[in-house]
Amino acid sequence: MIHIFSSMTSNENSKVTSVPKSIDKACQRTAPWAPGVSTEIKRAAVPITEDQVRGIFYRYDADKDGRLSKQELKDAFASLGSRMPGLRALLALQHADTNGDGYITEAEFEKLVKYTMKRGYKFK
Repeated sequence: MIHIFSSMTSNENSKVTSVPKSIDKACQRTAPWAPGVSTEIKRAAVPITEDQVRGIFYRYDADKDGRLSKQELKDAFASLGSRMPGLRALLALQHADTNGDGYITEAEFEKLVKYTMKRGYKFK
């Protein structure tokens, strides 16, 4: 360290005017574009809340009739990131559609939300 400071030159005001170029050799840095160095930002997956699930299902009620059809469920599960939203919509209907009319009504809505929460969807 004394070698580094002794190689610096100063003017009459005691300001350093030059620094040897070899000073950075002790402080190697890897360029972000160098091979093997990832520049991607890692994001943590955040679990979805019941209120967010409700909001998604309300948003995908396309005809605003207060009922969710299989297609509307499929679209909602696709927005949640389901790998097979058609199958997930069918299974959700089987689980939550207690009267068997093929729609999720207001009375069956909470059962659908609980079913969706058990699947463990997360925002990335």
